[in-house]
Parts: sequence; structure tokens; C-alpha cells
Amino acid sequence: MWEFRELLHQRACSYIRPDVCLAGGLTHSKKIAAVAESFNVGVIPHNPLTPISTAACIQIDACIPNFVLQEYTGEDKPPKSEMVKDPLRLEEGYLEIPDRPGIGVEINDEFFATHEYSPRPINTPLREDGSVADR
Repeated sequence: MWEFRELLHQRACSYIRPDVCLAGGLTHSKKIAAVAESFNVGVIPHNPLTPISTAACIQIDACIPNFVLQEYTGEDKPPKSEMVKDPLRLEEGYLEIPDRPGIGVEINDEFFATHEYSPRPINTPLREDGSVADR
């Protein structure tokens, strides 16, 4: 959060792009958006991952006044479309906000049982406390 605040304080950006999966989850991402709002800066959540992270982003998008645009990599084709039981619906360029419990999607356990997890190195620089270090 503090690196976003520093950028905002210096008036160094018109938009911020927090990644809900790296920025501390839903609550912390919402706090980052609130700080951006106090500087009249829009939020465009970064989301290069899965329908699960997209569902999390959509929940944040729906409740912040400074939401601008949602990065969406297309999840309507396998294998991404099979990760959740009822994928988010894209209608005329807009993702529908789900009304189901939680973040609005249910994980498809069968998909993950049949697809082997292959870890990859995370090249994101981290501080000792696990927070992302941008410098």
C-alpha cells in the first residue's frame, strides 16, 4: 500500500493497477483503492490469472467509486473456463456481477484433481515480511 501512496502523493500516476493476488487480497486492495480515491485517481485492477482472481476483482470493482476498467484475459475457453463450475458471464463487453455467495464462483474440484500442479518461480521481489517490493 505504501508504494501506491508514494506514487499518489507525488502525483506520478493517473491510474493505479493493484493486483488483488499480490496486493494483500480483497481487503487490502480495497484499502489501496480508497487511498487512490482520496487523490482522485482511478483504479484498473491488474488481472492476468484465472476466473477465480477475476471474480475477486469484480467484487472490488463493484464497490469502489473510482473503478475505471477491468483487465480481462478471456476465460470462456478451456482450460480456464473449466476451473469454476459456473463461469462469469461476459455480455456486450461487460462482466456480470455474480449474485452467488462469496466471490461469486465455485471452484471445480474435479478440474484441479485432474490437472497437475506445477509450481513456477515467483520473480516478484519481496520484502522480509512477504510484501511486494517495487524497488
